[in-house]
Amino acid sequence: MTGLVLRRTAWWLVVVAAIPLGVIGALTALAATASLSGSRWAAVVAALGVSVCTGHVVRPAVRRIAETRSWRRGLTGGVSVLTTAIVTASTGSLLLAPAPPYSPAEPTAETRFWDLPTGSRLAYTHTAATGERRPTPVILVHGGPGAPASRQDSLTRALADVGFDVYDYHQVGAGLSERLPDVREYTVARHVADLDGIREILDADRLVLVGASWGGTLIAHYLAAHPHRVARAVIDSPGEIWPPAFPDRGRLTEAGQRNQQEVLGRYPRFLLAAVLAGTVGPRTAHTLLPDSQMDGVFEAFVSELDMRPGCSPAAAAADDPADRDSPAADSAERPRGLGFWANVATTMDAAQVADPRPALQLATAPVLVLRAECDYLSWEATREYRDVLPVATLLAVDDAGHTVTTSRPDVHRRLVRAFLLGEPLPQPAYTDADPPW
Repeated sequence: MTGLVLRRTAWWLVVVAAIPLGVIGALTALAATASLSGSRWAAVVAALGVSVCTGHVVRPAVRRIAETRSWRRGLTGGVSVLTTAIVTASTGSLLLAPAPPYSPAEPTAETRFWDLPTGSRLAYTHTAATGERRPTPVILVHGGPGAPASRQDSLTRALADVGFDVYDYHQVGAGLSERLPDVREYTVARHVADLDGIREILDADRLVLVGASWGGTLIAHYLAAHPHRVARAVIDSPGEIWPPAFPDRGRLTEAGQRNQQEVLGRYPRFLLAAVLAGTVGPRTAHTLLPDSQMDGVFEAFVSELDMRPGCSPAAAAADDPADRDSPAADSAERPRGLGFWANVATTMDAAQVADPRPALQLATAPVLVLRAECDYLSWEATREYRDVLPVATLLAVDDAGHTVTTSRPDVHRRLVRAFLLGEPLPQPAYTDADPPW
């Protein structure tokens, strides 16, 4: 009798275990089919097919438990229904549910496109120099990756007025620029090559680069690859030069880390996509969660981030009334044209590239590094630019959030203009190892 009970218990365990195993098998089929077919709908059908078949797989166990045909049918059907319900709920809520609304970038009458030698088609606007034109054009390098900045009209006008041609472009995979069908092509090397392709199209011997956040990281990699092609550079609120040098918890300030974790908890699809990209690869993850699903999630996520964590939410008032009236001066403006997969795939690639810091120690271009008081990125990541680049000047910007161009546009404009013209800076360089505040 004891042996019979043990055997029946074992068969019941097989039936019960079939449900989670069936779910795992269905999700495995989902990923495999997405990888092979490139179709999310074929992947969903394959997953549902495996889940439906789960009940048939446990028939041998069911025969040893159920004594009647109706009982056997009910038990195998129940396993299939429950497994399919779990798979349907998970794929429906995480893969197929409606996405948050997405705000595409809007072209203007000034929007133009470059078709680069790299194959990228990039959108840009050009503010022409007035008066005597300088030979080095200014390229504005936005952050993210995949997050075009708001128009910086007051900055571009100020630089154009002193003779610079200013080009504000959308990096590949974001804004009005081309999206790549294979997201594995979003790499640091591709962005660097695109930037040099812009230089070639402009027929410029050297460039002036002005960037923020990830834009600082991209400028650093461009400097390492093409040190003689940069006349000057301005980098504010920069990301890490080389992400592997910083552990995850060392990338952000404590306040920034708390805020990002809190916001991330409200967007499970954001986390799911990142996990899938790291496990089944970005191409398969993109098939399951395409741009149409993820760009709105990315926009909603970024919109809720605190750009000045740990500080007063009120941005400093601009000194220039033109800044206060400009859309770019509104730090709460909802972002537009974000590209989720350009962000994730580029970030993954940045964690695998060779360390550019040895090459940067040979760079001779003067670089201005701006550290915002209320930046959510770590002080150590900013300081490394000053410590690695031979001709770098670090300045501290009081009461500024991560986006200095929107929280202190007047200060940012004065510093950038003075630096690019080779004039004395309005404040002394910060040389200490500890944070300024």
